[in-house]
Amino acid sequence: MFARYFTFHSTAENRPAIEKVADDIYRHSVTLPGFVSATYVMSDEGTTYGAFSVWQSRETAEAGGQSIREKVMPTLQGLLTAPPEVTVMEVYEPK
Repeated sequence: MFARYFTFHSTAENRPAIEKVADDIYRHSVTLPGFVSATYVMSDEGTTYGAFSVWQSRETAEAGGQSIREKVMPTLQGLLTAPPEVTVMEVYEPK
């Protein structure tokens, strides 16, 4: 399995709009091939936000990320205070 960690910066005032975007992303993600799970996070001060999603393979993680970007970036772009960052990592499951 592979994980995508998507992080971005915004303002605390944008939290309600960002939560709506996260809800929309999740509803879209569950329809995508290879999707396993997602967790959304935010810093205490509400200026750093992130999404950690798990996918069955690197290919589905990358394809899912592209699909999500196409769907949400037009809305999210207006809420960002810096360019977002994405990291794709292999998932290790302890034995």
